[in-house]
Formats: sequence, structure tokens, C-alpha cells
Amino acid sequence: MTDFVKMTDTDFRNLKDFAAPIWRECYSGIVETAHTEMLIEKYFDYENILKYNAEGMIYEYIFFENKKAGFIAYELNSEYLYLDKLYLLEEYRGKHISKIVFNYLSDSYRLPIRLNVNQGNERAITAYKANGFKVVKEEEIPQKDGFVNVDYVMEKS
Repeated sequence: MTDFVKMTDTDFRNLKDFAAPIWRECYSGIVETAHTEMLIEKYFDYENILKYNAEGMIYEYIFFENKKAGFIAYELNSEYLYLDKLYLLEEYRGKHISKIVFNYLSDSYRLPIRLNVNQGNERAITAYKANGFKVVKEEEIPQKDGFVNVDYVMEKS
């Protein structure tokens, strides 16, 4: 059984501790360590989460069989749901939780789902394609300290 629980202020304060190890593991060998650390600060510093949340970003933990398995962050606009983050602890990957997430979001909002994925993240790209996502464009997103995110934008109708 998979449940989704909206995060509270306390969860926002603790999200960095939960997310950082996942990000370090996911992006090891894909982007430079310093790039990963910069992105962890950008996306998971408490003050930044509060800012993103105030701008409409929704954060939810994913519980699988009553254990915290990962988290999602997404925002709605008139044309699609933008899935900004979908991350699972390593031991929960391969259990088709991503498919459950996509169904949950589709059933809840009845909008296409759009996301960005690092072009070097073959595991995620494969999972997204297996769930009906298609590459709709490529993006290079300049970041702090001269880093650049080189992404595919993918969408599922």
C-alpha cells in the first residue's frame, strides 16, 4: 500500500536531511559533487523550501507499506502538472512506486505531467519512458557557480 502525506513545516525543516543522501547517491557519476551539493542547498534549504511552497510547490512524502520511501514536489498550472521532484530511497526503487505516483497525480489533477530529467540519468529516463513519458525538448539551465543542468523535458499525456 502506498500513501501520500502532505508535508508540514516540521517536515520542511527535516527534508534536507532525508533528501541529501538520496541526491548524492542518485547523481554520483552523473554530475560533479560540487554541483550536487549546490543543488541540495538550492532546493532543500529550509528558507528556500518555504519560498517554493509559497509560490505553489506542493511537497508530499511517499509511504510504502507504512514506511517513508521517498518524496515528491509538484506544482500546478493551467496546462499541466509540473513534477519537480520524485525521489525514492534506493531500497524502494524497482517496486513500481513511480507508476503509483504518476497514477495518483493523474487521478488527482487530470492534467498532463511534465518534468525535467538530467540527460545523464539513464535509470530515471528509462523509468519515465516505461511509464509513457516522451521527450518534448532539451534544456540547458544555468545554475549558480557556473554549473549548468542539461535536461530533457518529458511529458506524459
